[in-house]
Amino acid sequence: MTSAPLVHLVDDDDAVRDALGVMFGARGFRVRAYASATQCLAGLGRRPTGCLVADLRLPDMNALALLASLRARGSSLPAVVITAAAGAPLAVEAMAAGASDLLEKPFDDEALLVSVRRALATTRGGKAREAETRAVLQRFAALGEAEREVLAGIAQGRPSPEIAAALGLELRAVELHRANIMAKANVATLVELVRMSAIASAATRAPTPSRRRSNPRGAAAA
Repeated sequence: MTSAPLVHLVDDDDAVRDALGVMFGARGFRVRAYASATQCLAGLGRRPTGCLVADLRLPDMNALALLASLRARGSSLPAVVITAAAGAPLAVEAMAAGASDLLEKPFDDEALLVSVRRALATTRGGKAREAETRAVLQRFAALGEAEREVLAGIAQGRPSPEIAAALGLELRAVELHRANIMAKANVATLVELVRMSAIASAATRAPTPSRRRSNPRGAAAA
């Protein structure tokens, strides 16, 4: 029998922690709740499984520092970071720290569940992860050259005026390209666009397995 997926919930607000714990429990998740990053690190152990859901601002260290501590331990635990003010620069920083997603408050339960399930799917790899990567690459394939250049700036967390100056474009042109990129990528926020860009970058950096050459017919065996 497969055990229910596990969520490690970190939030110093008792009411939020309790409410999210009840919500996850009602949706079939097991929940371990912590009031601080220090408690979380002590409770996770060396090889934690499941998904981390952490508020960005915690009393002892922020969620990105918590992720850095986990990565230093060699843990690849997927994580969803919750914040009151998300944006492209923070999204870039969160993805670089190893977050699977960045979710801006206020959010509905379904949005958080989608993020957590997607993060858990990355740990399983296989068809779900491959399908998401293919979908991202297919959407980005529709981008024109100028849109790709603007996307590169967005993926670096650069604001539109800075992108415009770097590319020698009018600010209005950059804003128009950004709107077209988001429409073609079918995303509503820059955070989601940055997440998709990270997936595409990882896919293009991944080494392609080389096929082993077979011996020509009639060649002597080694």
